Parts: sequence; structure tokens; C-alpha cells
Amino acid sequence: MDGVIVSSEVQKSETHVETVVQLGGTPSKKLAELYIDIIGLSYEETRDRFLACGNIVPTPEIKEAYRGIYRTIYHSKIEDMKLAPGAQQLLHLLSSRGFRMGLVSSAHPDEVSTILKRNQVDHFFQAVVTADSVKNHKPAPDPYCKALEYLHLEQTPNLAIAFEDTWTGIVAAKAAQLRVFAVRHRLNHKQNLNEAEKVFDSLEDDRIILTIEEYLNP
Repeated sequence: MDGVIVSSEVQKSETHVETVVQLGGTPSKKLAELYIDIIGLSYEETRDRFLACGNIVPTPEIKEAYRGIYRTIYHSKIEDMKLAPGAQQLLHLLSSRGFRMGLVSSAHPDEVSTILKRNQVDHFFQAVVTADSVKNHKPAPDPYCKALEYLHLEQTPNLAIAFEDTWTGIVAAKAAQLRVFAVRHRLNHKQNLNEAEKVFDSLEDDRIILTIEEYLNP
């Protein structure tokens, strides 16, 4: 979801920075630009990197406070989160051609539900996997394996394609035996996406639907 069909990575970056500052961390250019270097990491890894960059000792109390502050700030930004360019049209086109779609996100269920409903695209997905759906998150394959299970494709992952925007996500999808299409955006230009079968600059690319059909109907 984040970074692929929803342009929410900017808000995530801002939320981490604001959380660190509220906890007494040191503002800096490095802190403001940190997310670009670590996009794709788990929430826990991302939190710890931001705390270290803000010169805050990650005690259990600080980690607990971070979670509460982060979620409050992030929720306040949800209404600003819009679909990525081309996402609405691509979802409509895939649906009209009979493709089933699953959504895999490391966000919490209520956040995923709110974002999808606000942008009126929740009905496109026959399967939704969130942070609470699995114990092990990306780069483990578990989230994608769970989505394949929901779509009854666990034995035939070759009949599905994953869309990703980070190296971590690509590793997770590949471990689930999926082929991967990667999408570029303003915050992932440092990511190594070379292991994806295809890399697109935007979901507005007219070649996407043709490439999907080429891979799924050889």
C-alpha cells in the first residue's frame, strides 16, 4: 500500500521526525532526510534509527512513548494521504478485466481501512494483510504468503505478481515465490530495485497492464 498505491511515505517520514522532536530529540538535516535511507525497514527498526539519529537512548519507556506519539501524529495526517498517480485508474482497469487483488501492508488494520475507505478503493481488494495478520514482517515472506493463502494461490504463486517500492519488499515477495514489479517515487530513489522483473516510474505507465497480462498469460 504505502509508496505503491498510496503516496503516504512523506507523511510517515514527517511523523517519525515530529515524534523524535516531541521526545526531546535533536532536529537536524540528517534527521529530516533519514527516511530516504531506511525506507522499507520494519516499524521497530525505523523507530530505533530515528531515535539514534535524534540522540535519544531507546529505553523501554521511550519506545512505548514513541509508539503512542507516532500513532497520534500519523492518524492526524491520514486525511492528507492520497492515491498515487495512476493508482485509481489501474485498480479500475484490473478489476474490469477480472483480476483479483490483494493488499499487503505493514500498517495497522485501522490505518489501512481508513486510508482505503477515504480514497474509495477498499472494494477492489479480495484480501487484505496488515501488521496484525502475521508475526514475521518483511523481509520475511509471511505477509505475501498470507495474501496468497487468502486468494487461494498458495500452491500457484506463479499466477500472481507483487508490486513493491523497496528492496525489503522485493526480498519478501521473492521469498514467497512471487514475481515482482517495482514502482519508483520521490523517496525511494536510493533503493536497489534491480531484483524486480520490471521497474516502472509511475502507475500511470500504460505498459503496466500489458506487462501484467504478458507475465500471467505467456
